[in-house]
Amino acid sequence: MAYKPADLGSVAAEDLLAVVQNEFAKIADEFAALAAVTPSADVLWRWDATTVSPFGVQAKDPNRVTLVQAGGRIAVRLLTMPGDSNLYGSGAMERCDLRLPNDLTDATEGKDHWWSHYVRFPADYMELPRSEQGGTWNTGLVMCFHNTADQGGQANAQLQAMPATATSPDRPTGLHFQVSGGDPAAPTVGQYPVGPIVRNRWLRFDYHVRWTAGAGLFEGWLDGTQFMAHKGPTLYAGQGAYLKLANYHTAHGKPSAVLHGPTTRRTP
Repeated sequence: MAYKPADLGSVAAEDLLAVVQNEFAKIADEFAALAAVTPSADVLWRWDATTVSPFGVQAKDPNRVTLVQAGGRIAVRLLTMPGDSNLYGSGAMERCDLRLPNDLTDATEGKDHWWSHYVRFPADYMELPRSEQGGTWNTGLVMCFHNTADQGGQANAQLQAMPATATSPDRPTGLHFQVSGGDPAAPTVGQYPVGPIVRNRWLRFDYHVRWTAGAGLFEGWLDGTQFMAHKGPTLYAGQGAYLKLANYHTAHGKPSAVLHGPTTRRTP
């Protein structure tokens, strides 16, 4: 383990509680990093974030994607800069994404998978401006299973990183999850709040998904606490889906980074 304890003897009494809480958070990160790379017989596919491969890069400049150290593990940093728009169908939104081929994602009709992935919002992650009622709806996402038709529309499943506040209740805030499927022209859509965006800590997401354009399911947990139990279509009729790890958001004129850690696909 890379954890090095702080010198508590040099901490002022009024600051001691905050320092101890930070120490526990660092220890938790270390154990999460170990658990993420522990071999398991049920793992069908694993990416340990020590290289970009086998993902394809969707970015204005390949140097936007780098390997970094954070919270006790190697991670892939996805950086967007002002003007990183009109990339791979992004329109005015800014994008720096990793795309996993459909054959490795294996999201096809009738498949049943468990997925795990880690995401971290570092100090240089830029929070989106507030969504205004009757005005701009600011939006972003950090992970999705995208429909294979690649013709726009809603992804089959997406972890969104939304503004912290909004002036209308129909504007999601913080971390939010959406599941879509069925008829591409009139999809069934489920919306699930997850919680606030927490910086400088690895967040572990686990999903159980039954891929189908019919009676499917999509369950989600954050750090072991369930936030979603969706029932309904998880694919569009006649399509599959592929995984994307992303930093994709409304343009806001400032650099912004998201970190991605180990990702696995397992048997049920």
